Amino acid sequence: MLVIHVNWVTGIYKMSEKQKMSLKEKESKLLEKIEKAKNELSRLQEKKRTDIGKLACKHGLDAFDDAVLDKHFSRLAKELANGNQ
Repeated sequence: MLVIHVNWVTGIYKMSEKQKMSLKEKESKLLEKIEKAKNELSRLQEKKRTDIGKLACKHGLDAFDDAVLDKHFSRLAKELANGNQ
């Protein structure tokens, strides 16, 4: 809502703080929010990968060959997906 105040003595018009944002400003703010959300998602995904890596090391899995781990992780993922917990 655009509100205009008129000073009757001076005849000067003042627009209030509530004036509408232009479409370009709205687009810019929305793009900023989207970029912030993408950055936060990336940060959370990286944290999750780090946490999983720490858990693997905690249980000594860093001592095994990647091919062996890949095979077992694949099997574990299938079992968990099928509800065999």
